[in-house]
Amino acid sequence: LVETLYRGLADNSVGRVIENVLRADLIVIDEVGFAPLDDTGAQLLFRFVAAAYERRALGIGSHWPFDQWGRFLPEHTTAVSLLDRLLHHSIVVVTEGESFRMKQARTRTPARLIKK
Repeated sequence: LVETLYRGLADNSVGRVIENVLRADLIVIDEVGFAPLDDTGAQLLFRFVAAAYERRALGIGSHWPFDQWGRFLPEHTTAVSLLDRLLHHSIVVVTEGESFRMKQARTRTPARLIKK
């Protein structure tokens, strides 16, 4: 999403890009915090969330608890403002334990070596 917004910023179409994405009734953004954002990326993400606020349903997936979002968002103010909009009217689901993919990988039989 942020890469798409960056492309929109480069050709001055970021507003149209945001409006196009917001045509969907539900937007799911997974792996928030997987990679740190620079100031511009964080501002673009905030701009998107602010535009979606109270207009569209957002599903957000992240491995980071909210109090650690400052690890991948460079400005504390941006993190607070972003979370303010995300958490207002939200339902927060916190999961714990081993990931489904890891659990499934552990139950599979070991792969056999294929010789050519």
